[in-house]
Amino acid sequence: MPTDSRKISVVIPVKNGEDTIGDCLAAVFSQTLPPLEVIVVDGYSTDRTFEVASKFPVKFIYEDYGTVGGARQVGLENAKGEYVAFTDADCIPERDWLENLVKAFEDGYVGVGGGIKHIGKGLWGNSMAFIMDTFLGSGNSVQGRLFRNKRVVKSISGCNSLYRKKDLMEVGGFNVNLSINEDTELNTRLSRLGSLLYTPDAIVLHNQDRGLKDFAQRMYQFGYGRGKLRLWDLQCVPPSIIPVLLFSLLFTPWLFLGGIILYCVVLVVMGLRAAWFKRDIKYMFSIPIVYLIEHLSYSIGFWRGLFTSLKGKFDENHYNCFT
Repeated sequence: MPTDSRKISVVIPVKNGEDTIGDCLAAVFSQTLPPLEVIVVDGYSTDRTFEVASKFPVKFIYEDYGTVGGARQVGLENAKGEYVAFTDADCIPERDWLENLVKAFEDGYVGVGGGIKHIGKGLWGNSMAFIMDTFLGSGNSVQGRLFRNKRVVKSISGCNSLYRKKDLMEVGGFNVNLSINEDTELNTRLSRLGSLLYTPDAIVLHNQDRGLKDFAQRMYQFGYGRGKLRLWDLQCVPPSIIPVLLFSLLFTPWLFLGGIILYCVVLVVMGLRAAWFKRDIKYMFSIPIVYLIEHLSYSIGFWRGLFTSLKGKFDENHYNCFT
């Protein structure tokens, strides 16, 4: 494990993040274990991101890929540290974030990721943050939820992770074509070298202060990326249930009706739970709406991504037949 901060580079991808990059950098530069360097990789922002970031002693680099995967890869290639930590511009690491990632990085691990606490403002922002920290909202992924115990996992989050630079370079780094699920895809390849560890002690706050339209687009992108990359795990179950229910309309309509009723009951229960927890009856209505938006958007994205992937595979095989 790294013995001092001189071995650690922190990489932060950003585009049009003037509202959040300042809080993120203030937190990174207030760490109990200060890093060797902080690299901000910008996708040619059109707002004041550069001006805000320039108030801190960062290495500011532009990337030409136009993707999050490309931004992380540019940061990785320019990192001087033996270890590279990643977070995002809309995240606020707690003061001991880097120190606790380092403490958990023992022999046998190729990466360590921490917990994510979702935060938001107002009714909708708080509702989005609430559902992301539930099984129904995250599919039990450590990239979406905060768990209490350390565990070996299949993937860690791109906004809260620490790796050896040489390991990342050995597996080819990040896929520069990906703007979503680039961390999951990388971790799949990296797992061939060793294990990935989740530790609840290294925390970042993830800002969910976005509108419903932006939230829906983000969930669609997550689903699309998972479907296109064919990353088969628990997050694929909900979109897989939908065609089964639709098919049941042809032979067993009662199964479709029962499934819809059960789903609605679960959403109502989650709304009541949130209203009780928040001590505000408005969450009884907002929580089911946000869940519905998330599940529909994610499922549509997943199936479109899967069909795109299968079509590409078919076209490739068809082309090979004539070459």
